[in-house]
Amino acid sequence: MHKARHFAPDGASQTVNRRRFFGIAAAAGLAVAATSTITGCAPKATGGNKVAFALATYTVPRYIHLDLPSFSDAAARAGFQTASQQADSKVDRQLNDVINLLGQEPGAMAIAAVSGGAGVNLVEHCRQDGVPVVAYNNFIPSPDLAGFVSRDNVQVGRDHVLAAQEFLGGLRGNIVICSGQAGDQVAEEMTSGYYEVLNPAIARGDVTVINQQFNKGWDPELARKQVEDALTRTGNNLQAVLSNNDGMAGGAINSLRSQQMAGQVFVSGLDATSEACRAIVLGEQAMSTFTPYDEMGRTAGDLCARLARGETIQAPDSYPIPGGGTVPWFPTNSRAITRDNLVDYVRDYSPQYVDVQQIFGGIPDNQLPAGAKELLAAAQTSNGE
Repeated sequence: MHKARHFAPDGASQTVNRRRFFGIAAAAGLAVAATSTITGCAPKATGGNKVAFALATYTVPRYIHLDLPSFSDAAARAGFQTASQQADSKVDRQLNDVINLLGQEPGAMAIAAVSGGAGVNLVEHCRQDGVPVVAYNNFIPSPDLAGFVSRDNVQVGRDHVLAAQEFLGGLRGNIVICSGQAGDQVAEEMTSGYYEVLNPAIARGDVTVINQQFNKGWDPELARKQVEDALTRTGNNLQAVLSNNDGMAGGAINSLRSQQMAGQVFVSGLDATSEACRAIVLGEQAMSTFTPYDEMGRTAGDLCARLARGETIQAPDSYPIPGGGTVPWFPTNSRAITRDNLVDYVRDYSPQYVDVQQIFGGIPDNQLPAGAKELLAAAQTSNGE
């Protein structure tokens, strides 16, 4: 049993047991040997051809372009229609969304919770209606969950620090940590992963975390100000910015640009957006972690369809509930996107998620990675340019 250190907002950390991420792709996760078993409820006679997906937001592009379409496609292949709503990142609105979706009598529901704690009440509403729930992306600490589909966020955090170590030639110097929304599982677990690897270097005095803060709404402007403050405090002596997502990484880069330091400081992010990919090409961002959200969506859609049919399903892993117990976990592999593999990534996920023109357009040919010029020409041809 692997022990992961989970970062707490007050700067303290607590140790909890957590199984090591096996690196099992979610698309194959439903077919492998299992550590957990779940059984769905029999579908309702009036709603047995429908499953539901309650999303936290549409403002993050992945949910519109990858997660929801892939979920719906998987459900459709199994003979189910998908009902979905999004909550604009508002807890109260998501409660109304779930109640409205339950009114459509789905056989199962996936919930990407705005708040894990508030999500417990959503699961209870579904339980009372006999609708099994799959937590999606953000964990909901409820023993009544039928399953959890996500990336391993703690491992992503570890990977960012290891990439910084390689970039810097060792863990040393001044670091800023731009965390996302306080209370958000992704933000807290990624930050926990950072500290797991950083703590020994901090204890030796090799690394100083100049500031770490949870930024409301994952706001890039708050991250920009955070990095600006760190540059002022250190006299521009900054070696790395660890960011929980690409939006805040962009804010950090804007601050570094103002001091002509972009490209000199390690910057990481999450989601491999078009903006982040362009920053990687320009050398301003070192890497971004991408999770194949299409695989995640397909896993959740297939899982909800099976639960709606009342099938017993085996999970490849289990995820700990704070205070005790576990829920079946279906982890999805993530991978680091760098200049070395960027073209392959863009080829795979354009145009549905990233935009070739936005990434490579206007950059001199001699600054483009191998293969980018051909991708750009093909995209321009298809657009009639």
